[in-house]
Amino acid sequence: MCELDILHDSLYQFCPELHLKRLNSLTLACHALLDCKTLTLTELGRNLPTKARTKHNIKRIDRLLGNRHLHKERLAVYRWHASFICSGNTMPIVLVDWSDIREQKRLMVLRALLQS
Repeated sequence: MCELDILHDSLYQFCPELHLKRLNSLTLACHALLDCKTLTLTELGRNLPTKARTKHNIKRIDRLLGNRHLHKERLAVYRWHASFICSGNTMPIVLVDWSDIREQKRLMVLRALLQS
């Protein structure tokens, strides 16, 4: 996939603190996410484009999601992503919307969109 290659190369270039093995695993997880019908750990593991057995792929996704170093490095990815999106506009308009999931208004969904 061309988009994932561009994403991988951009993250490699602009987020040097992101470890290469974690970046590769993250790219594989993104590839699996594009093929998934549902966003679950097991579904991501089942759709990983590797030759390993399914149980090993599920374990790989589990390790990736629980990786403390990746959680520390995510801020660099967020910074890069925000600067990439907002580079053309120094004052972006952010539209925020929320709606309740349950009738008792105990759970809410918050959605933010960047207006182009």
